[in-house]
Amino acid sequence: MLFAAGIGATLLYWSTVEWIDYYNILKNDTNLTSKEVLLYSRSYPIFHWTFTAWAIYCLPVIAFGLALTVKPDSSLTFSGILGIENNIFRFVLDVLFIGAIICGSGVGLGLSFPLISSVISKILMIERTFTLDIFTIIFCSIIFATSAYVGVQNGIKRLSNLNMTLVIMFLFIVLFLGPTNYILKNSFETLGFLANNYIQMSLATGTEISLDWSVFYWAWWYALAPMVGTFLVNISNNKTLREIIFGALLIGSLGCILSMTILSNISISLFEQEIINAPNIIENKILSRADLVVSTILSLNFGFPLLVIFAFIIIIFLCTTYDSASYVLASASMKKSSMTGSKSLRLIFALLLVVQPTLLMYLNGVDSFKWIMVIFSVPLLFINCLLIYSILKNVYRIKES
Repeated sequence: MLFAAGIGATLLYWSTVEWIDYYNILKNDTNLTSKEVLLYSRSYPIFHWTFTAWAIYCLPVIAFGLALTVKPDSSLTFSGILGIENNIFRFVLDVLFIGAIICGSGVGLGLSFPLISSVISKILMIERTFTLDIFTIIFCSIIFATSAYVGVQNGIKRLSNLNMTLVIMFLFIVLFLGPTNYILKNSFETLGFLANNYIQMSLATGTEISLDWSVFYWAWWYALAPMVGTFLVNISNNKTLREIIFGALLIGSLGCILSMTILSNISISLFEQEIINAPNIIENKILSRADLVVSTILSLNFGFPLLVIFAFIIIIFLCTTYDSASYVLASASMKKSSMTGSKSLRLIFALLLVVQPTLLMYLNGVDSFKWIMVIFSVPLLFINCLLIYSILKNVYRIKES
């Protein structure tokens, strides 16, 4: 549940195509060799999705966990955890809490629906139309509204367990059906390169990648962090903070590394063999990224059955993430953390989460929405400073008691 809540279907989407944008940015850099361009292109997706992302998720987990230890009946919102009494400040903080979850979730939904629709159109061998897109949205909405309604144990947990099993099986099948030696060799080389350059990449400012991509990713993770943090506290089952942090950093990062190294290298191998020139396709807008993901999977042996499995995985992946979001929003509506949001309330939030990104997708506003989210995430930096203060204060209180 931890992994499925924190990442979603967008992981499989960006694992396949994210390297392309970095390659197109760096390919004309005269200071880099062609090998270094590919190394950076392989490394940046892993850099954006692993340790820093999950560390951002961990901050609200620690703050919420310690606050509930000191005051178990605190509501699971920024205002409740920080103990804000002023009604105006409470309102502002609660709006930021809910808005962050909706913004972060909206980006994932806005990116995932077109991919799912493209995959279904290829499987059914029909043209992707407005009607098919509507069907996809309704179909996914029914699944995750049902799961959110039945709750964590019977809904989200079962979907998460099923999905994790399918994802691991899918990735290992792709690994063995694809250029296995190529994938393994380049994966280890990339991880070594990333380890040596992690600090430099983290501190880079003013570059096209840092401005266009790193800023967006950090804003996205900041927006999702309240949802993931609250959800992890809800499902922690009395685990220690050390166990939760270790689990998030290890399980989350390793899962992303596995997906990024396998799917990125499948796409890059097709590029180097001149079978699918993905950078040229994206640069000249010959295909959409969603269609390119489909083409990459179909290029493998048994590509069509794999695409069917892939479709099932991304639908379930999408559902588990937004089940978790609706569960958190329902919990946040309660006055005390001990109170569970009703089934009807979870259902309402599950359906509301679909409306906004659906409208934005059809208004061609998803790209603009990304940067609205970046702007929206700026006040979250100040909220995180307050969460750090709350952590220090509550640690001191617990130590004194």
